[in-house]
Amino acid sequence: MARQDILHLLASLPGEYVSGEKISQQLNVTRASVWKQIKLLKEEGFEIEAHTNRGYRLIKTPLSLNEWVIRQMLDTCALGHAIILEDELTSTNIKAKELAREGGIHGEVILAKRQRAGRGRMQRGWESPEGGLWMSVILRPNLSLADASKVTLAASVAIVDALAELYQLRVGIKWPNDLIYNGQKLAGILGEVVGEWNSVQTLILGIGLNANFTRERLGLALKPITLQDILGYEVDLNKLTATILRHLENQVIALEKNLFKELCLNWTARAVGLGSEVKVLRGEQIFHGVFKGISQDGELLLNTEQGTMCFSAGEVQLRAASGQYF
Repeated sequence: MARQDILHLLASLPGEYVSGEKISQQLNVTRASVWKQIKLLKEEGFEIEAHTNRGYRLIKTPLSLNEWVIRQMLDTCALGHAIILEDELTSTNIKAKELAREGGIHGEVILAKRQRAGRGRMQRGWESPEGGLWMSVILRPNLSLADASKVTLAASVAIVDALAELYQLRVGIKWPNDLIYNGQKLAGILGEVVGEWNSVQTLILGIGLNANFTRERLGLALKPITLQDILGYEVDLNKLTATILRHLENQVIALEKNLFKELCLNWTARAVGLGSEVKVLRGEQIFHGVFKGISQDGELLLNTEQGTMCFSAGEVQLRAASGQYF
């Protein structure tokens, strides 16, 4: 008997008690077995009320990641319909790439409660303790290689919109893939192509979002910020996951329909440092100018004394003129 069978039964009668006898009869198990599974569900974080004469009722689902809860909250066409949730992985992107090469489907989601060796752009390390949202999505969109590079821009808009919907937060986007709140990093995105794009057409989109822990948990000298720091409470990671996937799916579909102009406007409206003096680092070269936004190809536009320059996300870093984060 799967514990999920009990959850489906309790969830089908919200607020009502379901007797142990009814559960045992419907699932063809003993009442002792039902009690044992209920105990395990409570250990997973489900709040289930037990009444001697009335049975059990589901009061609350856990805030921590749980595959069954995510599935109940999903309202996507493809993203998240296949989910892998592990207690620990080296990196969700590494696991996603392995699955993609083995035929992982479009929209398959890989989640880890913690990562041993999470990373961001430029091979930088990314601390990933339990309580964060560490997620990778296998995408096989109908896009050219040039347009595929825009998926990380679309993902940043999707996450910002999800955070605004759920918590009324105004989060900014630092080109190309960092989400910033009051000058501190809240989340990052890493897009990686698997194989030859023209033949495989697979993109791994990794998302790391600091959520249910405080910044003191991180060993970094320049500590980023977390949702718990901002809000003062722990959020439902399952609802957050489902909401991000919904917004991400909508953004990817829009890209497939060649609606990049709308994405560009939405991204620009959320951009951090727009119109400011910045410096762009490309290898050992440093370019100074005014950040003017992104082009229709998704490149950063920098107004310099020599004219407008364009930079692709894979080759540069953006900093405020002072050298600090925005």
